Amino acid sequence: MVIIMYNLEKNNFLKFIPHRKPFIFISKVLYLKKNKCLFSMLKISLKDYFFSGHFPKNPIFPGVFILESMMQSASVLINANDFKIKRKINYVTYIQSAKFYALVYPNSNMYIKISLLHKIKKFVKFKGYALVNNVLVCEAIITIYIK
Repeated sequence: MVIIMYNLEKNNFLKFIPHRKPFIFISKVLYLKKNKCLFSMLKISLKDYFFSGHFPKNPIFPGVFILESMMQSASVLINANDFKIKRKINYVTYIQSAKFYALVYPNSNMYIKISLLHKIKKFVKFKGYALVNNVLVCEAIITIYIK
């Protein structure tokens, strides 16, 4: 069974994650294939709260937020498989091979690809990629625990 969701805006995908403003790092879910993969997008604006301090004269999107965007996207993928959603909380247990290749600046659209690698009981391992302008800016293998 394939679930395809195009332009799934915040109000629709928020039922799959416990996060709320100002800590939401997904703007849209572009594609979801059950138990396989998800593509999402984040619009990064100079008006985002963290740019006033990271860094005032040279704003750069924090790398930890790139990883957070991957983890939130993975949570949507995992939780969208269960239609009896109770907004499960997923905890990061391991970040393996996180590599950053380029800086991400304001007024960019960052695209996230999540691929499910495997699931063992309540642990899910996935590979995440972040791209801006078709350039790979980050990749990581992350394991999360579903509570």
